[in-house]
Amino acid sequence: MSKIKKYTLSIDEELEFDVVGITSHQLDYRLVWSINSALGIHLSKHETELNVFNDKKNLDVQYSYYLFKDELDRVNYYFLKNKNGIDYLIPELPSVDYFIFLTNNFAIEIDDFVQNLRKIDTILGVFKFDNQKFKSFQYLEFN
Repeated sequence: MSKIKKYTLSIDEELEFDVVGITSHQLDYRLVWSINSALGIHLSKHETELNVFNDKKNLDVQYSYYLFKDELDRVNYYFLKNKNGIDYLIPELPSVDYFIFLTNNFAIEIDDFVQNLRKIDTILGVFKFDNQKFKSFQYLEFN
């Protein structure tokens, strides 16, 4: 009689979102309007704030954000300003003014999304980031 082989499935918890950084001199609401117009999405200011843990100060910091839930593609777009007073959402990237996080993204090709953002006149730079590369991304929780 042969031995039964046992296999163990190990799943590493991965952050499930795409990250795009934006540099722009525009205020957040004006930039959101430009993005909505150019991409045909409907980011709108969310009534609650996103709580992000700041490990250096050992406290939660609140960030206002814009949200669009695409029911067709089931993608959630979160638009956040990187700087909140003296705190940065992602302190490893202080030169980035804004971030767009795409959660549950199985429909949007991120490279095409970046190229479309680069066509907007008020945007100076667009950068795609690996969400595993920076420690600060682990403190973000999107619902």
